[in-house]
Amino acid sequence: MATLLLLDADTLAGFRRVKPSLAQLHHVILHLERSHPDDRVAVVADPSMKFSLPAEEQQRFDADIVGGVLVCTPAGAVDGTHGFLAAVARRAADQGLDVLAVSDKAVPDVPLARLQRDDAGRWSVASTGTVDVATAKKASSAQRPVRRRRSGR
Repeated sequence: MATLLLLDADTLAGFRRVKPSLAQLHHVILHLERSHPDDRVAVVADPSMKFSLPAEEQQRFDADIVGGVLVCTPAGAVDGTHGFLAAVARRAADQGLDVLAVSDKAVPDVPLARLQRDDAGRWSVASTGTVDVATAKKASSAQRPVRRRRSGR
């Protein structure tokens, strides 16, 4: 059975970087497509990602949309980009594909993969397992605990 690698562009472009990089996104996509030639690759981006990129990469972002390298989440998508990722995953599963997602947030009922880069600069993914819907929603809506400052003595 074929697999769909469902990639969150924001996660790939910003992986271990202060600012996202379209060049890094392209590099990751290239390595994943070459290391998984029998699998399909779908890249989904939040439209606001364009404005997080350096000015010189913003035009290439538009070119990637036109060229079909990535798809932006439609305006008004239920639960935003991650809700759209979940909808794409459900549709792919309905078409008989196994789905593996690479994202920094859990996608309900979709196995997540961990992005890795080796010492030679090659990118790969390793499956980490599936998260049920309730756990995914709880994890994505959880707030960080408030850190209290100690009073100066």
